[in-house]
Amino acid sequence: MKSKSSEKKQTLKLKIDNELHYRLVGISCHENDYRLVWAINKKMKMQFVRIGNLIIHSLKMKLDLEFSRYSYQDEDRYLTYHLISNRCPDGFLFPEIKNFDFLMQIIGDITDIETQEFSRKIKKVEVISASFVLQPVKLKGIGQILQE
Repeated sequence: MKSKSSEKKQTLKLKIDNELHYRLVGISCHENDYRLVWAINKKMKMQFVRIGNLIIHSLKMKLDLEFSRYSYQDEDRYLTYHLISNRCPDGFLFPEIKNFDFLMQIIGDITDIETQEFSRKIKKVEVISASFVLQPVKLKGIGQILQE
């Protein structure tokens, strides 16, 4: 019989994957969301559809902020695109990037180079004045807001 002092305790370690599994492109466009979606669908041959608004409760302003959302599934590449408004009449989703009117979240297996290429292509849509690949880890609270 083994004594308790000679037994070694097993240590289990939990590895948490902090890597974000999506890419983010900031879009500047002074058109309404539906006009932007129509232009993207036409130029990029995508089929964005409106999904429910993203609702964020603001404790500071004591009200709910609603941001429009659209979604498109690329079944050939296994990618999901979400177009999310960064502004509403009462404020911004991410105030630190208020120069971007919309965010394009790309979920799936896409490289940095492919994301840069997507940003270049979407910039050619006539109603878009600028698009840039963003670093999601630098935005406060993005993990809680843009979950898969």
